[in-house]
Amino acid sequence: MAKKRVSQKQYISSAHAKPQGGLSVPGIFMRKALAWGAGILGIFITVSFFTGTYDTAQAKDTLLFGGGSALVLWWISLLAQEKRFFVSRANWLWYIPFLGYYAFMLASVLWAPYRTECWAEFSRYVLYFGLTLLALAQFRSFSVRVLSRCIVWAAWISYVYGFLQVIDLFAPGADFMPWRAFFGDRIFSTQANPNFFGDFIVFSSFIVLAEFLRTRQKRLLVLYALGVIDLFFTQSKGAWLAFGAVFAAGALGYVNYFSSRLAAYRRRVNIAAACVAAGAVLLAGVYALKRVDSVGFRVHTWASAFSMVQDSPVLGTGVGSFKTIYPAYRKPQIFFIENAHNTQTQHAENETLELWVTAGSVGLILFLWMMFFVFFSAHKRLQFLRGKNQPESYWLWGYGCSLAGILIHNQVDVSLHFASTGVFFALFLGVLAGLSVPGDCGQLNAPCAGDGPAPVLAGKAGPLAWGLRVLVWAALAWTFFVLAGQFAGVTEVMSSARFGDAFLKASAWAVFLAAVLGVFFVTARAAGRFSSPCALAVLLLVSGASCLAFRPFMADHYYGVATGFASRNQRDGALDYFQKAIEANPFNMAYRQYRATLLAGGLDFAKTFNTKKGDSSSPATDYERVLRDFDAVRAASPNHALLHQAYGEFYYSAALKYSDMASRAADRTQYDKYKKLALENMDKAQASFEYSLLLDPVNQATYIFLTQIAILQRRPQEARAWIAAYRQGPAEIKEEAFLQKMRANPRMDALEKQVDAAFGKK
Repeated sequence: MAKKRVSQKQYISSAHAKPQGGLSVPGIFMRKALAWGAGILGIFITVSFFTGTYDTAQAKDTLLFGGGSALVLWWISLLAQEKRFFVSRANWLWYIPFLGYYAFMLASVLWAPYRTECWAEFSRYVLYFGLTLLALAQFRSFSVRVLSRCIVWAAWISYVYGFLQVIDLFAPGADFMPWRAFFGDRIFSTQANPNFFGDFIVFSSFIVLAEFLRTRQKRLLVLYALGVIDLFFTQSKGAWLAFGAVFAAGALGYVNYFSSRLAAYRRRVNIAAACVAAGAVLLAGVYALKRVDSVGFRVHTWASAFSMVQDSPVLGTGVGSFKTIYPAYRKPQIFFIENAHNTQTQHAENETLELWVTAGSVGLILFLWMMFFVFFSAHKRLQFLRGKNQPESYWLWGYGCSLAGILIHNQVDVSLHFASTGVFFALFLGVLAGLSVPGDCGQLNAPCAGDGPAPVLAGKAGPLAWGLRVLVWAALAWTFFVLAGQFAGVTEVMSSARFGDAFLKASAWAVFLAAVLGVFFVTARAAGRFSSPCALAVLLLVSGASCLAFRPFMADHYYGVATGFASRNQRDGALDYFQKAIEANPFNMAYRQYRATLLAGGLDFAKTFNTKKGDSSSPATDYERVLRDFDAVRAASPNHALLHQAYGEFYYSAALKYSDMASRAADRTQYDKYKKLALENMDKAQASFEYSLLLDPVNQATYIFLTQIAILQRRPQEARAWIAAYRQGPAEIKEEAFLQKMRANPRMDALEKQVDAAFGKK
């Protein structure tokens, strides 16, 4: 007798069946949309890499906030349509660890000292909170199957392109994209960074392996092999260590959880796993010796981070505050290792340590509790399913290994703070916990007897609901044309001269249209099926969320155009686009600082009104505009060393201009006025440079300016003292190689000759 096949719709319905009333038709559609939406979002974030913005990875953030917000809003609208809450008396214990951790992290912004720079990270936590709860409440067999399939598709695209970059190392020109060889002999695929690509391989490879073990499709072994090859050529030491550690633990877990028949091979599996782990450690050690600066950078960063913990051990400094507070603790060795003074370390290169800094001991304990709960629940569920050969067993194993891989790698990396890894971590948390719920399908999101009235099936829409439907559809249509017009403006200025450029532009349009039209189609269709005014009101927010998510993308594009104009000395064009960037994203202080630096390079002391220069209500001079922008940056990020250096250079330049104006004064009154202003600005310049040395005590430019000020003010002993202070170096530096660089600096030799020429040899 032939077996009766169950349709996909019946499968979804049974997997989410409710004891009372059953699913509404909108509920079936929306659950499919949530599963496929999450999977496709993961694909787009993985493969997106865009040169039309200043930050080539800005597209990933835009997709994260636009697509992630849509997923969370769809879920909330579904709950509103079915008139229920996702937490009930029967399931509330499963949510407590997640609610406790995320609620504390979001609340920590209240005691963050500089909140402007915290909002980006705060927004990520809000979104990740929603995605984790969504996956925990909704994702079961069908949804996890879809998500796994999409991760495999993303791996095919990313691994194959990564392998093309490997070929390019031996046959230059094979990679036709405009960013080829950006990291030299390290490949990065579509992840914008070799370490991020390494992290993606680590967690996606175990999903690929779990799917192979579940389906026995041999092409997945080919994909897995491509991933391992790519992982080697990323030269990501942390990714190698994470892969080796998780492979060893995963092999041991597979032998113990899946079949008693495999117990006989336990010793062989353990030996093989130990060899893989040892090989990863050995490989990482060899490459660490080749790139000792990478190791030194992390060690010094960790030491600074631990000092931060000691000053705020209980509650931490607040979510997203690390990058604003860290510069006050930064070791001067970092500047030599990076060979630059214009870079800012935004994360601690160790997730546990950064969490300890920003969330304190309370937040770290909550995080560890949540992770223990997730892994222990998965362990107990796997024990229950041992020998039953259920799909859930393979997914529990695969997602558990993936989550462990992310955690281990991020003990030496920062990818968890970026969209390429963060969105998967949030989803994996919910998926792993949801699959661990006892019962065939884990009825975590279904109401139980006594919870209240049954969910309401889709009914006839009233006048209010119809009015909201029309608003939703109109808002979606208007938003699409606005976003499409803005994106057309972005791609219009992109080059199409080479095949790689043209391919990138065509791919960008394909992803844009697929993402926007996909989100809007689901929203519009849900609006046509939902009858609850509350649900429709939530769907109305999708258009607004899409517009808000697109603003930082446009701001970054404007910023890239502005810097291009500035590099070509086209001042007016640069100022115009800097203003557009600031209006689109007022929270990014880099835009203001660059504009202020541009204005400082050509000071106009005439008071005028110019909106391109940031004037909004009254006329101002360039002197006032520069200080207005610098002061805004200082209020948000007071420990930015180069900001205080920029203050000093600005005051120094203004002092010279006032001195020149004094020399050309028409009368004694004008002379005294300009001479006083020159002296005041020179004193402010010296104070700013000296403050900058507290944050960056090895910047030769700062010592040169201070020496020049001493020369101008006829103070030879002070001039020589600044040169000697630079050559001596700060007391914190013990490394002879760094000290030798300061002692043998040719610019200081030339400066010393200038002092001798002005005042005679000492």
